[in-house]
Amino acid sequence: MDLGSRSPIYDVLLLAHVVCAVGGFGANGLAGLYAGQLYPSPRDGAVKYFSTPKFYAEKLIYLVPVFGLVMIAVSHGISELEKPWVIAGIAAWIIAVGVAHSVVWPAERKVALAIASDASGVDLLAPARKLVRGSMALDLIFVIAFVTMIAQPGGK
Repeated sequence: MDLGSRSPIYDVLLLAHVVCAVGGFGANGLAGLYAGQLYPSPRDGAVKYFSTPKFYAEKLIYLVPVFGLVMIAVSHGISELEKPWVIAGIAAWIIAVGVAHSVVWPAERKVALAIASDASGVDLLAPARKLVRGSMALDLIFVIAFVTMIAQPGGK
């Protein structure tokens, strides 16, 4: 289905792709920002953020490639998947999901549990630092993917 990049369907898919990327990666970055406020002594805003652990927005990163791939299929066709910028974008997303699953989300759960337990002996510093580092890595991956999607190295 070659509707081209000037179609309203393409525009809706592009908007959904961007909203999911900014929302998902932004929510993960926000978690890292609040985790950084937990040490050396926890700030009230950070404690409040992790006291109600409903981290749904950060899961929007799962939808980024869905809308991106459908957008490519609708506008240019499947042959576009061979271009270096598309492959780099998919690779960046795979790495981002790996970091989210292995570092960010487990550390986020540990921080939320430590705050919920309200015990003085619970180590809050280690998972908070891990969450900050993981979120920074996700931020870097997002910037790399964003620049890659805009510049489209290897052909438009």
